[in-house]
Amino acid sequence: MLIHRFHNDKIAFNPNSTFITNMWNSDFFWLLPDSPSGISIFYCLETKSANAYKMEKERNLALVNKVNASDLEKLSKPKLSLPSTLMDLVWTTQNFHAIVSLCFGPESHSAEFLQAWINQMYDIRLRYTSFQASDPYFFAKVMFTIDNAIQMHWHSCSSTPNRASVNDNVLRMSEIQGSILSMSFNQLLPKTISDKVFVQITLLKDDKDKDQGNGGHGQGKFKGKRFPGTNKDNQDKSDLVYNNDKSHQNWHLQENENFGRVFYGHQKEAPKISDGKLICMKFFL
Repeated sequence: MLIHRFHNDKIAFNPNSTFITNMWNSDFFWLLPDSPSGISIFYCLETKSANAYKMEKERNLALVNKVNASDLEKLSKPKLSLPSTLMDLVWTTQNFHAIVSLCFGPESHSAEFLQAWINQMYDIRLRYTSFQASDPYFFAKVMFTIDNAIQMHWHSCSSTPNRASVNDNVLRMSEIQGSILSMSFNQLLPKTISDKVFVQITLLKDDKDKDQGNGGHGQGKFKGKRFPGTNKDNQDKSDLVYNNDKSHQNWHLQENENFGRVFYGHQKEAPKISDGKLICMKFFL
């Protein structure tokens, strides 16, 4: 029913089963203050043909009379998504606006707040694009600014004794929007989001490196290393891994190293199973 409603409103958004369940149960709040969950802009990315197979698979799982226990985990893990272009950012915000308008009305404070952000994204789109080019975290910072303000407003709505006591000032962001115009915008990101951005940047860099013909291999201690079965003609046998001896201390995470940055950035280089899918990183390690 929700998808039909979006279709009529020209919204191309296919929420996953967890998102729908959160709406049905009115779970609008994040479980943790620094980790978007529930009804969040970070789960409203525009539907694209590239993820059509995944959408259809989840839909089939949701429609069957009996869902296997092994499939429950697949239905309950929404993935935090980040836009890579300005239009992705605009469409994501529009999708979130459609959800909020449906729940609280198009003239609600939350909906009007989101519409003001959408208008600015359109009005100064060249500046948004320029900022993202100089700071790959910019779009994520804008999204977190929006999402966090919405959360604070909703918490105020749920905890105050009457409407007059609700903190509407948190949605008045003319100063913050003005800071984007004046090139002084700044927003701290929680680690869960900054790590996600870092992985996305690394993957994009790897793809760019491959396009330039250098194989897209990472730097540091992974530089030049190849796994069995990749480019065997040029591979030095000393690079092959013959056993899983845990005494290889140089394989372990070093001090001040981050798991996501070290391993997810090189995930594309990991071996794949027979049907071409990536092996779970924990299993691989």
